[in-house]
Amino acid sequence: MSKKNAIPTDNNIINVPLEEAMPDNFLPYAVEVAKDRALPDVRDGLKPVHRRILYGAYQLKAFHDKPYYKSARIVGDILGKYHPHGDSSVYEAMVILAQDFTTRMPLIDGQGNWGSIDGDNAAAMRYTEARLSEVAMEMLKDVDQGTVEYTLNYSDTEEEPTVLPARYPNLLVNGAFGIAVGLATNIPPHNMRESIDAVCAYIDDENITTKGLLEHLKGPDFPCGGVLIGGDSLVEAYENGEGKVVLRANAKVEKLTTGRYAIVITEFPCRKNKAKLLQQIAAMTADKRHQKALDGIMDIRDESDRDGIRAVIEFKKQIDLETAEKILLYLYKRCDLQININYNMVALYKGKPETMGLKTMVHHYLEHQKDVILRRSQRELDQARKRYHIVEGFMKAIDLMDQLIVTIRESSSKSNANDNLVEKFGFSKEQATAILELMLYRLTGLELKAYVKEHKELTRLIASLEKIINSEKVLLKVVKKEMLEVRDKYGDDRRTKIIKDEEEAVIDAMDIIVQEDVMVTISKEGFIKRLPLKNFQRVTSDPSSIDYREGDYLSVLLQSNTKETIYIFTDLGVLYQMKTMDIPEHKWKDKGVRLDNFIKAMDFNEESVIGAFTIENPEENAIFKFITSKGALKRTSLSSFKTNYTKIIALKLKDDEKLVSVIMEKNRILYENTMGNLLPKAYKDLVQGSQELLPLNALPETPYFMRILTKNGLDFTIPEASVEIKDRMVTPDNFINLPDKDEVYRVHYEKDYAAKAFNLTISEKGEIKAIQRASKAKNLFKISGESYLNVVIITSLGAYYKLPMYMFENLENNVSLTELYDDFAKTEKVVGAFTLSEDEEDSDEVYFVTEKGIVKRTSVVDFKG
Repeated sequence: MSKKNAIPTDNNIINVPLEEAMPDNFLPYAVEVAKDRALPDVRDGLKPVHRRILYGAYQLKAFHDKPYYKSARIVGDILGKYHPHGDSSVYEAMVILAQDFTTRMPLIDGQGNWGSIDGDNAAAMRYTEARLSEVAMEMLKDVDQGTVEYTLNYSDTEEEPTVLPARYPNLLVNGAFGIAVGLATNIPPHNMRESIDAVCAYIDDENITTKGLLEHLKGPDFPCGGVLIGGDSLVEAYENGEGKVVLRANAKVEKLTTGRYAIVITEFPCRKNKAKLLQQIAAMTADKRHQKALDGIMDIRDESDRDGIRAVIEFKKQIDLETAEKILLYLYKRCDLQININYNMVALYKGKPETMGLKTMVHHYLEHQKDVILRRSQRELDQARKRYHIVEGFMKAIDLMDQLIVTIRESSSKSNANDNLVEKFGFSKEQATAILELMLYRLTGLELKAYVKEHKELTRLIASLEKIINSEKVLLKVVKKEMLEVRDKYGDDRRTKIIKDEEEAVIDAMDIIVQEDVMVTISKEGFIKRLPLKNFQRVTSDPSSIDYREGDYLSVLLQSNTKETIYIFTDLGVLYQMKTMDIPEHKWKDKGVRLDNFIKAMDFNEESVIGAFTIENPEENAIFKFITSKGALKRTSLSSFKTNYTKIIALKLKDDEKLVSVIMEKNRILYENTMGNLLPKAYKDLVQGSQELLPLNALPETPYFMRILTKNGLDFTIPEASVEIKDRMVTPDNFINLPDKDEVYRVHYEKDYAAKAFNLTISEKGEIKAIQRASKAKNLFKISGESYLNVVIITSLGAYYKLPMYMFENLENNVSLTELYDDFAKTEKVVGAFTLSEDEEDSDEVYFVTEKGIVKRTSVVDFKG
């Protein structure tokens, strides 16, 4: 530097150019900032200010089971003894430790206003009160028992721990966030149970991989919940300590009581201000870039209360379910309902910042725990040995009681007595001092037993502590045992749901919806709706019909739940799949929404629904049985229909052929849910809460047969076993040859009945005949006469007729309802029939559903009388 630019200085000041001073001083400055303020220690997961808050409260004895202290008292103590910075920095750090929506396992138990998820600030520290939380006591356990290193405070007047014992992996459980000079850290919080299980897994196998650890530690677990989207990116983040995953709000589309759809948000992404986020969405509706996409939003309101978070984005009446779901996805991508969680797992190890993966972090924590247990064990061993030595002296002194008393009385002073005991009786100086300080009654024969007992206990304790100190295996066993005790006491359930990849999260919303049992109806013209099962059960007491237009009627009725898939079969052999949750909810009297609004490929001018089934799991063991109008049959397993496509070909048909019947067999139970094919007796399963609606009959263990009836009265019996299970793309086999104008009308399943068993055939006009093989009449119903008391016949006018089964013991005896009952009208048609046996319970009920959707239920007792 030239003399012209020189600055006058004192002798103690060295003048250095800035460009030369910066390289030499900036790095040390950055490291000190990282060490003293911004970065957590990998061992206890705490920054210095957090550690000082906990230790300061501990020194005040502000324990979880003691009265609260004013926050200002705690903050003042910490400032004066350990943390020479502003009071706001200490109090703000303490507020974070107390907020259960910010810290996964709060370490401060606060009383008063400590802020809210809406961004409200905590009250001033002169108003709030605080103490250590119960789980914080596990962080400080044995801190004053020589388990950790201490250092002098800033003024060399107090000592403070350099690290806390931390009986659980706090860095994983509560995570850390901080910005230092030139570096930052962002470690997400995790579930305590999973974190401790991961450490225990590492104890069991130190060669375990990161993927192996992630079998126990599933991923982040944020205090506010949410839905995490991560697959390979999650593994990469934990492997390298750096990476990115996606966290989104827990939101779903619901139908409000007003009939409008709305997005209901019950969990927001961590560290996001709920009020500001809702304001952000409101601002987007007025922004030209988003106005067109969000035009359907009518209202945004916060309905949160003491029972939990609930924010509602309500849509205009014309917005349907599909559009509402698209708007939700749009908001996920363009506002803070979905955020990126950037992993930057930086922590201090031996005082230096280090980016570390999950396995390294677990390793360092475990080494710390081993050191804590070793220090504690060594201290306890030293104390035990010292006490053991003293107890030995007491036991020896009791045997020499008289001599000791004489010696002590003859001594000139305490020091002289101590020396005499050492010289004459061989006591150590420590033993002699303890004897002299002991009251005489403690050297009685009665006390000898207590000393013998204590001597044995100390012997066992010393042996146990020596094993811990000398054996790595025993040491790890103690570490694991104590961590599991903490896990069992404080561990809770996971709050954040994890979805493996983003594609699954966008397409499949099953992980974020509430399961609800519902009833689904489909009309002949394709109107579909769902309503809660509990609402349907009330319909029977208010038999209002569905508001179908002329010519339309109820075709399919089935029970499902909002997490299941509905398989819809049409007469063209096509299968359509849709989620039950995608079906709009309506009242029973409402006809619903046309299916082709959801399934664009469906054309009701060309095809009609012949059956629908609810599927909980596409992997379950079920078989579909198909019968065509020309008598072709095929069985196909459910797994053949596993696809992501909405529409697939279920059965290949000829040009003049249609699918007549689809029946699903699962667990030896048959299910058929086209309304025209239901036996009324089966409705009782609905009341009993059957998972599937209306099982027609249980299959026998012995082989059973398919009875196929045609419109012209032909009757064919085919062993079910002869129909092979084939892939869906294989053409069905023709088992019967029908005349050109004849078609399959109905299918029944039955046993190979004994010769005495018989079948009843009942025509629409009420003509009944008991035969072994059906005659060539248009027979609607066929019932086995074996072991039944009565047959009940239902007509189109809602009337029923009950006939005793003994009337048909003579196989030649034909019966006509018009002959038996004068009130059987000529316009009346038989629509159903079922049998009553001795096994029927009086509590059983029969459900009747008309084409217009009127539901009526009647007790079985009404038919028995």
